[in-house]
Amino acid sequence: MRSTTSAAALLAASALWLTGCSVGIPGTDQEVNVDSEGVSVGGEDGEVSVESDGDVSVGNGDGGVTLDEGGGVSVDSETGDLTVAAVEGSVTEDCEGRNVKVTAGNAEVVLNGECGEVSVLGSGLTVHVGSADSIHVTGADNTVHHAEGEPEVTDIGVNNTVSAGGDATG
Repeated sequence: MRSTTSAAALLAASALWLTGCSVGIPGTDQEVNVDSEGVSVGGEDGEVSVESDGDVSVGNGDGGVTLDEGGGVSVDSETGDLTVAAVEGSVTEDCEGRNVKVTAGNAEVVLNGECGEVSVLGSGLTVHVGSADSIHVTGADNTVHHAEGEPEVTDIGVNNTVSAGGDATG
């Protein structure tokens, strides 16, 4: 029964990937769009996308940032939210109670300390979280570990895992 359910889920996800799909993220004003060109998450305040070739772009009302290699970290001046973007690299940051958006491809991100809401968008990511109120994962082949607590987990993607453990400190 389990392999039938897994096969059905994979088939459905593949169909959505090929034909395109748009889904709202529960509890937020953001929407996830998946199609053959990549994955994006966005709302009125901006959009983060990971293209099928691995390029990551972050756009907001003030302009946009495109990351071809390496990565970057920014803090929203109004909300204090942290955005971590990386492509094939590694980034370590302290959450300091903030909400965090991780947008990356084939990267490792360590978020030490207590986080609010952690949103992970990309593919081939390994994210270590000290603790979080909630973790939202979108994309494929991502692994998220939380060192402490039992966060609310939302997984919209294929072959993602969220589990206790990891290298972050709480």
